[in-house]
Amino acid sequence: MRNRRYKNQTTSRAEKAVRVVAILFGAVAFLMVGAYGFVLWFIEAPTVDRAPIARDSVETAERPDLEREPDGDTTVELPALEGDSVWRRDVYTILIAGEDDGFGGPDVIMVVLFDAGNRTLDVLSIPRDTIVNVDWPLKKINSYQHLFRRSERYQHHPHYIYALRDGVANLVGYRTDFWITLRTDGFRDLVNAIGGVYFDVPQRMLYSDPYQDLFIDLQPGYQRLDGTAAEGLVRFRRYPTGDIRRVQVQHEFLRALSGQLLQARNILVIDELVRIFRDNVDTDLSIRNLIWFGMEFLQLESENIRFHSVDREIANIFDNVNGVSYVSLFVEPWVELINTYMNPFTTEIRAADLEILTRDPNTGAFFTTNGAPFVNNWAG
Repeated sequence: MRNRRYKNQTTSRAEKAVRVVAILFGAVAFLMVGAYGFVLWFIEAPTVDRAPIARDSVETAERPDLEREPDGDTTVELPALEGDSVWRRDVYTILIAGEDDGFGGPDVIMVVLFDAGNRTLDVLSIPRDTIVNVDWPLKKINSYQHLFRRSERYQHHPHYIYALRDGVANLVGYRTDFWITLRTDGFRDLVNAIGGVYFDVPQRMLYSDPYQDLFIDLQPGYQRLDGTAAEGLVRFRRYPTGDIRRVQVQHEFLRALSGQLLQARNILVIDELVRIFRDNVDTDLSIRNLIWFGMEFLQLESENIRFHSVDREIANIFDNVNGVSYVSLFVEPWVELINTYMNPFTTEIRAADLEILTRDPNTGAFFTTNGAPFVNNWAG
């Protein structure tokens, strides 16, 4: 009798424990589902109000290397595209700029095109030394803060990025939907948040710049880089090809970083990314938009994340004017790159739609692809 009573008590306790565990599990599950539901409710896809881009016919454009017609005409008919250029559905573009290069300009300039429908992400790096058609002496893409500081056009904007976005638009054919500027603290925090990134450092990197509070000391080889070491890697620029190789290394590292982020497809990672973004970036995206992009990013496959950079086939990476280093774009391969990977429109972007300041391959003289005049007042 006593044994039976003890057995019943034991069974009752076991059943009670099972019920308690079941209740706790159910409560946790409910909270998790509720939290996930809250996240799904809270996130919001960005809304953009974009009118069609007018495609004006271009009759003529000055170019110094044209073969002369019998009447001495020095202009050429450029192909005209009738109608408007319509934005593709579910495509978003973002301008990303890093701060800064030690001289007041961004050291990283990237254009991102995210195709949410096809789940592809393309990132184009524009070298900071890229020649642009401006009226101040230093004609580099990362010098657009000069326009921001002096132009009445931007007096109501709180950030130089608005001027830079217009400058980048001349090169790619559109103003990006959104913009982000990332401080180096945010980059370090991101790398540290995922436990560092394993990467094959291509060469010995030793560099010191007290003015920028920058000290780089990396040995070559495969290793885990924390935030500080990763910052040194992406900022190191003492290569034979200068910033061109630096951008390539940046892309290789970002590819490794993306792959590691995609291994942890959970809400906690998104929450940490949002915190880092909130604390270390300036942007016109809302927190709800950032969470949406974070959720979308974690659903990408690594092979659908593509990085594009400027090499010797796309630009003269060793151009020089009055002793100042520049990168001058070759028009045809640049336009082909834009149309292949970075075009958000349903129609092709033409050279005449861009305002690229480039050299004539035969004479070396500068001209603009849309015929716009430029001020020949180069810094030296």
